[in-house]
Amino acid sequence: MQDTRLVRHILKHEGIAPTDLSAYLGTKERAMRDRIRHANDAMEGSALIAYSRAAGGYVVKVSDERAFKSWLEGTAPRDPFDRLPSTPQERADYLLQDLLSRSDWITLEDLASLLFVSRSTISSDLRHIEQVLERFHLTIEKRPRYGIRVAGDEMNRRICLASIAVDTRLADDELSGAISPDMLDAVGTCVSEALERERYKINPVSHQNLVVHIAIAIARIRKACYVPMEAAHLEHVRGTREYAVAGIVAHEIEQRFDIDLPEEEIAYIAIHLASKHLVEGGSPTSIQSGEEANLEITDEAWNLAAEMLETVWRAFRFDFRNDAELRMNLARHTMPLIVRLRYNMALENPLLPDIKARYPLPFSMAADALSLLADRLDTTVSDDEIGYVALFFALALERTKTAHAKKRVLVVCASGAGSARLLAYRLQSDFSADFEHVETCDASDFEARDLTGIDYIFTTVPLTRRVSIPVVHISLFLDDTSRRDVKRALDQDSTASVKTYFSPDLFFPHLALRSREEIISYLCAACAAYGTLPDNFEELVWQRERAAATSFGNMVALPHPYEAVSTRTFVAVALLDDPVDWNGTPVQAVFMVCVARDAGADLEAFYRAIGGLLTQQSAIQKLTSDMRFDVLLSELEGE
Repeated sequence: MQDTRLVRHILKHEGIAPTDLSAYLGTKERAMRDRIRHANDAMEGSALIAYSRAAGGYVVKVSDERAFKSWLEGTAPRDPFDRLPSTPQERADYLLQDLLSRSDWITLEDLASLLFVSRSTISSDLRHIEQVLERFHLTIEKRPRYGIRVAGDEMNRRICLASIAVDTRLADDELSGAISPDMLDAVGTCVSEALERERYKINPVSHQNLVVHIAIAIARIRKACYVPMEAAHLEHVRGTREYAVAGIVAHEIEQRFDIDLPEEEIAYIAIHLASKHLVEGGSPTSIQSGEEANLEITDEAWNLAAEMLETVWRAFRFDFRNDAELRMNLARHTMPLIVRLRYNMALENPLLPDIKARYPLPFSMAADALSLLADRLDTTVSDDEIGYVALFFALALERTKTAHAKKRVLVVCASGAGSARLLAYRLQSDFSADFEHVETCDASDFEARDLTGIDYIFTTVPLTRRVSIPVVHISLFLDDTSRRDVKRALDQDSTASVKTYFSPDLFFPHLALRSREEIISYLCAACAAYGTLPDNFEELVWQRERAAATSFGNMVALPHPYEAVSTRTFVAVALLDDPVDWNGTPVQAVFMVCVARDAGADLEAFYRAIGGLLTQQSAIQKLTSDMRFDVLLSELEGE
């Protein structure tokens, strides 16, 4: 290990001059000092490399002989991050954390020497790092003969640092010695106790995130790095409940860590609290629960929620505009979300893969709805945030299922009215979400029975009368096989209606297009030739695309216009010979959806079928390897 090699050399050459030590390491003196700092952090207080004027150079001062010996011999437990990075990802994380933590300049040569890689390797790593920093409104400042450093305000720097915390432990040289698991536990206790006393609830997923942010703030304050804040902004924050709660948290932190937090730092904690707050219960204008009062949903959030529902109506023709529960959920969630977006705070969503896979339609609705915020705040909304809002739309869709057009069913049985009614009861009980009414009929009366309004016939005996209504043979006792037959009949009916939205005339396999722009232009032209669309159709598609990317992962994109403008609902499908970059995601199958202006909630079955197809990896792989229209239809059926 490089740290022990350095320490052993100093022990062997006690009082070694800085020039001689840097020559031994093959680095410049600045990089040498970084190596010493890394070794000191690794020894965890058992020993310290220090410059001794008496000795005329560096010496190792041992404070715990036993612990130092264990460390030197490699028998002491080591932090997994207490080493120089060995993979490109580890190196990128290391460099990012190092640059964020330092305020001085450092040259590429020094960084290369520090990590034992070439200058060109560091240059390559920096291109990736610049992309990460850009998301937090930070840049890499470069100056000839000085080197590089991160430029940007302190708050963004801290937020970026917190976003790359790994397993609640920062791996960088500057902070790894300052932020330990014990410190995080202590901060967590201070936060939990203060919030509990104040009856202030935050998102449980965000609790550890807040703890990491405060721990980073402590480390930065100890290095005299404070968050600046304009007087007007500070005055606004000072008047909020979050500032009062932040003051309680700050008092606990000051007592525990023996530091002083200025008003700006308390405001910084208040902003974090606001970004993670849970608003619960109550009416549209005032939320009061127990002793927790004066938690109001702002007019801004309440009106914005209404605009979100209007956006979803325009694009998808699902009418949630009178859904008070959904509007309330969106308004509550929007208040802390605006704070997170305004200050570029990340909120990780551990359920994101499952949400994308299980709720593709709600996810797409949420993306459209949140495009309003993206526009107003001139920012982008992460998939993590979209995922949380998608759950609200998924819940609203579940509630509408009880209101969809249920089927009327006729049960034909030859064994008497009692057994027929029993079978009807079982069908009604097992398929209550699908059947509005289940009627019974004796087999001897079936020939003369009026079938007006009947959608399905379930029979326990053979029927001689020819009918156009689906007929399903089931057992009198509705066993598992019969239940599967009933479910299959319902699914086939739904799939049959979904197939009408796809046409071979809008199926384009083996396209050699190379960009998102080419694909959208191609499909828009094809859609315009197929159906009646306005002249600005392509611009409406791009308006939606600019708001939030329509790629879902799984090599699939689902572009659509910003609002429903078609006279009928249909889908154009493009299958590419090679994947293209779709706003950072590889895509090989593109489904352009055109929704009719007068479409209604009956589109739910369509979105459910297409969503199931788009999120099944095996189905997309089969479709992109065997690009036939029949394959598309069979995969829609789930075959």
